[in-house]
Amino acid sequence: MTTPRHTASKRWTRQPEERPKQILDAALRVFCARGFAQTRMDDVARKAGISKGTIYLYFDSKTALLEALIERAMAPVATQLEAMAASAPEGPVAPLLQTMLELAATRLADPDVAAVPLLVIGEAGRFPHLAQHYRERVIEAGLGAITSLIQRGIRAREFRPLDPALAARSLIATVLLQAIWSTVFARPDDTPLHPHILAGQHVDIFLNGVKTEARR
Repeated sequence: MTTPRHTASKRWTRQPEERPKQILDAALRVFCARGFAQTRMDDVARKAGISKGTIYLYFDSKTALLEALIERAMAPVATQLEAMAASAPEGPVAPLLQTMLELAATRLADPDVAAVPLLVIGEAGRFPHLAQHYRERVIEAGLGAITSLIQRGIRAREFRPLDPALAARSLIATVLLQAIWSTVFARPDDTPLHPHILAGQHVDIFLNGVKTEARR
């Protein structure tokens, strides 16, 4: 009887730096199953196989758990898009826009990643501060990066004159819609859609709409 207790103890003392990840993995599962509003910290602790007190060593509230999930799943994507836009070489921006959209689509093709924005959308009415956090950390950063490239394309006459902010929203909207489709509306017999195929076709349609006649 002593061996199982010893094994369980070693599981948590061997690599304590992994506890935040294990807690967040458990929180994501419980949030998806029960909803954010209905989840208790006890539920997360039970799923993670630890005490509730251990969770509070790393996260001081249920809101902090969801914010940390946003930081883990989506904020790095926005940061990478910003970096790509900031370091973009001179020349046409259309190929880079396709690469950026493929990056976002690939990340959101991961069900654990796509679950996070869907949780925020589902709880935004009751927890508007979570939606605001997501907007500031993910949406504004990602849209800002894409908008800046579209502005550059307009200045270089690669794209025709249009509202760059609205164009950026149109470009990224399909990626989010696909995440919603694949997690909410998908059926078992649906043919899986590769993110590169989705991004490639959407960017092709988008660019044929915004490019100047000389660039088509």
